[in-house]
Amino acid sequence: MTDERAPPFADRWVRIMCDYAAEGVWDKEGRSISAEDLPVPFDIHRMLLGWQEWYEASDRGGDDLPPFDGAAHAAFGLYIARRVKRALPDWTVIYFDESKLPPRGAPDLPRHAYEYEIHLPDCPPGKS
Repeated sequence: MTDERAPPFADRWVRIMCDYAAEGVWDKEGRSISAEDLPVPFDIHRMLLGWQEWYEASDRGGDDLPPFDGAAHAAFGLYIARRVKRALPDWTVIYFDESKLPPRGAPDLPRHAYEYEIHLPDCPPGKS
């Protein structure tokens, strides 16, 4: 059973994933958390919020906006997840990679195909 009163990140676990009306940061219980509650440098907070805004803008559409580039959005999300892992090396950092989701109507993939842990060997300094 989930303890809704437990503070976010008590277990040093975070999921980086966009969703509408969220900030791209989730705790292990699946609760959307304010990016500012994540104990990382301010520039990472700003990147998370900008990445989330980019995602939400994709839903607005319109002729005045360029088409949404899902691959670029996912690549930037992975960059952010790696930055989070470097800032919090003792944490479990999970990235939900929308670019790896199967197209609508295609057979489902196992969750680990599009949601995976970020490890430090995958993100050495200077290799974002």
